[in-house]
Amino acid sequence: MVVDTYAKMFAALMPKNIEEFAKKEKGTIQEGIKVYFLAWLVGLILGAAGLLLALTTAGPDMQALSQMVGVDTVGILGVGLLVVTSIVGLVWGVFSQYVTLYVGGWCASSFFGGKGRFEQLFYIVMLFTGAVMIITAVFGILDVLLPPLAVITGIISLLLGLWTLYLLYLTIKSVYKVELGGGVVSTLAVLVMGIVLAIIVGMVLLAVLGVGVLGGAAATGALGGNLGNMGP
Repeated sequence: MVVDTYAKMFAALMPKNIEEFAKKEKGTIQEGIKVYFLAWLVGLILGAAGLLLALTTAGPDMQALSQMVGVDTVGILGVGLLVVTSIVGLVWGVFSQYVTLYVGGWCASSFFGGKGRFEQLFYIVMLFTGAVMIITAVFGILDVLLPPLAVITGIISLLLGLWTLYLLYLTIKSVYKVELGGGVVSTLAVLVMGIVLAIIVGMVLLAVLGVGVLGGAAATGALGGNLGNMGP
């Protein structure tokens, strides 16, 4: 059930439960994607709520804009943009997690004799990743309601990120049954692959956007030239 899935997400934040999941939970790619989607859904709802709250407590500039075009219009446009970017984030999140974790699992099995299943690794990592996503979304709401808490939530988020790295190491170590060194190196492989993947995607986007800008500039120049030729 959905409630059980959410419960497992937060249970996966505890190291002893990671080891238990590695022993008992088979896990599949489909189940991992389902977990990520459920966490994303909560994040989307909380994000939309935070956006609407931000509009009600906005500064003079935003209030003036809201009065000009209407609060409802600004809210709808904001939520619409949030949904679009969130969907892109959902697809990217699943894709990047799959690729980076696959590299980590491959490293554990190929170089350190690991005997685990990638599907189980993916599923368990999605569990605690989902919990972190939800906690981060809750922090976003708190930052809107109580801005002074932003420093505290920022520190907690940093510590939570470090804790997530430890859980990743523990999951690889437990699923593939490798020693400390194998777990550490495989975890580093996941991080390095994440950086490489981000660089590749960034370069592709830069190239695409660069071509678009150049094309737009060329079209504008051509249009300006044609208008100039039409003058007296």
